[in-house]
Amino acid sequence: MTSSDSLETKEKPIATVNSLHTAEDGVPTLTIINKETGETTVIRKDWTDEEEKKLVLKLDFIVIPLLFFAFFLLQLDRGNIGNAYTDTNLTKMLQLNNYRINIASALFSIGIVVFEIPFNVVLQRVSPSVFLSFQILAWSLVAALQSQVTNLAGFYVTRFLLGSMEAGFIPGGLYYLSTWYKRSELGLRHTFYFYGNFTASAVSGLIAAGILKDLSGVGGLSGWQWIFLLEGVVGIGFSFVFFTFLPDSASHPAAFWNTRWFYFNERERRIMRDRVYVDDPAKSVSTRKTNHRDVWKTVKKPIPWLHFLITVSSMQTTAALSSYIPLIIRSFGYGVFESNARSSIPQWASMVLLLLLSFSSKHIKPRGASVAFVLIWQLASQIALRELPADASATARFTALCFLVTSGAIGHVLNTSWLSVNIKNPRERSVALAMLIMAANIGGICGGQILRDNDKPLYRRAFLSLIILDVVSIAAILFTIGFYYHQNRKLAKLFGKVDIEDSREESAEKESTTAESLHETVYVGFNDNGVVDKEEEENALVKKPKYRFIP
Repeated sequence: MTSSDSLETKEKPIATVNSLHTAEDGVPTLTIINKETGETTVIRKDWTDEEEKKLVLKLDFIVIPLLFFAFFLLQLDRGNIGNAYTDTNLTKMLQLNNYRINIASALFSIGIVVFEIPFNVVLQRVSPSVFLSFQILAWSLVAALQSQVTNLAGFYVTRFLLGSMEAGFIPGGLYYLSTWYKRSELGLRHTFYFYGNFTASAVSGLIAAGILKDLSGVGGLSGWQWIFLLEGVVGIGFSFVFFTFLPDSASHPAAFWNTRWFYFNERERRIMRDRVYVDDPAKSVSTRKTNHRDVWKTVKKPIPWLHFLITVSSMQTTAALSSYIPLIIRSFGYGVFESNARSSIPQWASMVLLLLLSFSSKHIKPRGASVAFVLIWQLASQIALRELPADASATARFTALCFLVTSGAIGHVLNTSWLSVNIKNPRERSVALAMLIMAANIGGICGGQILRDNDKPLYRRAFLSLIILDVVSIAAILFTIGFYYHQNRKLAKLFGKVDIEDSREESAEKESTTAESLHETVYVGFNDNGVVDKEEEENALVKKPKYRFIP
């Protein structure tokens, strides 16, 4: 069958690339064979690069703001607990100490770990716009209900529920972006997506400072109650905006319920869909069939576990500090308002550093060097903060803390993109990304127990533990880089050297613009019925795979 503009074709599971060749009329044509059904789809690349760039820019203005603000609200609702702790009305009512705060952090992370992969699989079986909208509504309701907590048990329950409702949203957003964008375009869009997280971290302290200053006691509610209530209500309202405007897919560029008004016309819909398939034919495989076999196939491979180890060790610093930054700053001698306001300063620095590294990481070889740079920065900051003398000034301590917090979760963001470009199969990629978010939250469970009451106020034992973990993270990065180089040497022995030495994102961009560079046989997808096994075996001798890992 030929690629069509019809909306009825949007869920056709397509899998195997035969070749891209120049047809008689001079238009490059890509033939894709479905290994699961044996069906054939022909894509004619009859659009110009300029036409494609305009459509991508239009897509950016539609999709990125919605995902950015959704991630903003997620981080606001999960991170505002640190600001609420500075209100003594909450800490006295629940008799909170480091031990109880750490339990609450662990319960939140456990909720995410338990539901991360199941929710990720569910998201791919239903419309992303529906499931992601439901998640925003669900976690915002829980966030608002936190304002009504009156005892420790209720506080623990709401923290667990909040983590559970947020599970799967981050990898879900990454998966959604991958359905719209080419590999060469994803790195920058991942950065914009995670910027929602960093922006929330940057402004949450300022928002909380204003609420605690101006609304404490209003309507009989304490400042911490207003923080939870107002930020939760905003999320509830936005969930309906998200549900109304987020386009479902390239084949159905409108909310799933909308069958009349589309962001793109028929030709534009075809271009938006086909350009992604030409760039990465594996994305044409229907991920709605993701099941336990795909999960098992992914967890048996070493690559996800290498990146898992990097994240689980490096994120413990972020987890250890996340609930305590305003409290630590307050221990330097600053007031409640100033402590919350100052907590935003390193977050702005994080955003600048992330943007610089996102642009430069594509040009730095090996790719893992960018991740290593961030963790070396984090390690140096840990050592500096720990070794400050006990009588160091508040300014010196705050400056050292800012350097440490600036590195924050940047390593995790870069590690996520690094993993994504090294997993070719779309189903395995979605599971691997969910594993990585699980790793971050397992790190949260462990890291949340590091700061202890008996280690106050300098936390020297805690920082020594975090220093050791940073060393483990850096060693894991170096091992992963070496592993990728080793795998590439094995591929070179089997198939010969590949002329393309730049990143897969860059090579993908080249391949998507010329017929000659894609005139090869590349098999992807899942073949459980042997429909094209013989043809695959014959064509495998025609071309040698160019796929290489990105160290």
